Amino acid sequence: MKKWVIVLAIIFLIGIPIYAIYDFLVVELDELPEGEFLSEYPSPNGEYTARAYLIDRGGATVRTAIRVEIDFGNKVKTIYWSYDEHTVKTKWLDNETVDINNHQLNIFKDTYNWKEDPRWEDNRGRY
Repeated sequence: MKKWVIVLAIIFLIGIPIYAIYDFLVVELDELPEGEFLSEYPSPNGEYTARAYLIDRGGATVRTAIRVEIDFGNKVKTIYWSYDEHTVKTKWLDNETVDINNHQLNIFKDTYNWKEDPRWEDNRGRY
């Protein structure tokens, strides 16, 4: 019985810090801060609205980021997050596809997260 208590205590003491580090490093798009409102772009049929925000945490080591959310009327979903950007160029290609800083996204299926883009460094600071 004592062995199990010690084993569980060790797992607990190791598991909590590992989970805390993972939770800090892995950011879900819906967990992002709102940011400062930049602009909004209604879809061609007027059913949806893309809203762009500038996330600026300030400081010498943290650069600005752009976050774009889609307002579906009954819910809001973040579909775009890119670091080291301070402007946004948004254009609806059709009622379901939006081009955000040269990333074409289907608003129902796609998201862009700079941390998951292996070519992000190629476009860094372009916008």
